[in-house]
Amino acid sequence: MKKGQYMEFDKYFNMRTIIPSLEAKTKQEVISALVEVIEKENKIPEGVNILSSIIERESVDSTGLGNGLALPHAGIRDLNKIITAVARIPDGIDFVAQDRKPVFFSIMICYPPSQNSVYLSLAASISKVFHKKENIQTIMKQTTAKEIYEKLLELLTKSDEPSKLIPPRKKTSVNEEKPVATSSSIPEIHLLIRLQFHEEELKNSTRGKKQLQQKVDNLRALISERTLQHYDKLKAKRPPAVVPIEGDRCHGCYMTLHTDFVQRVRQETDNLYTCPTCRRFVYWI
Repeated sequence: MKKGQYMEFDKYFNMRTIIPSLEAKTKQEVISALVEVIEKENKIPEGVNILSSIIERESVDSTGLGNGLALPHAGIRDLNKIITAVARIPDGIDFVAQDRKPVFFSIMICYPPSQNSVYLSLAASISKVFHKKENIQTIMKQTTAKEIYEKLLELLTKSDEPSKLIPPRKKTSVNEEKPVATSSSIPEIHLLIRLQFHEEELKNSTRGKKQLQQKVDNLRALISERTLQHYDKLKAKRPPAVVPIEGDRCHGCYMTLHTDFVQRVRQETDNLYTCPTCRRFVYWI
């Protein structure tokens, strides 16, 4: 695989911010330990309080995604890059996860709001990888920071390979209240997240444009014409076209969403939804 052809996950992880065996009894202890290694290994701008930002986000809704994974995160002004920390928690911890089961592996992501699309793509890739229970089991067998780092990059990179993609599907429709069913092993919402990331990367890149354009073309070929038309319209008139839901708010229009709608998006993360107000594609992390 040529470097730069796919999402370069090694840019976002550091062996020095991986805790291979964290002994913790509470969710707060896990968050504090991850913040501590982030602050130790990175130059954090004065006045930036990562811990309070993470806790504030966590108070809105738990980031325990299920299958043993937690993804605490926060958009933090004054950061100039995405920063992560990873913890393997052998004994498990109650993270108030969506499936109400213990969390054994946690990845913290801190990102500047200007890199929201990169964060969204990274978080979606992580969520997709660890949606498979066998991948959590695999990562938990790694006992050193080096082993965890290498296996994590391996799993994430495999998820981004073109061999995982399939031929174009039949046309589907976009509906702000009903999900669009797909037959793909990679749901359309994940394809849209990747597409948005790679198009922004292509726009800002000075090298490797040919490879990036090929990646964009490949992704667009996998998305239904109807969905692409809506995506392109959003991108032209009021970008970004794909935004996360944080708590009960759409991060495109920042309007409060109905509880039932949020629950559907949260529980059916492989289905395609748009915000009833701004009609941007929405995704829960």
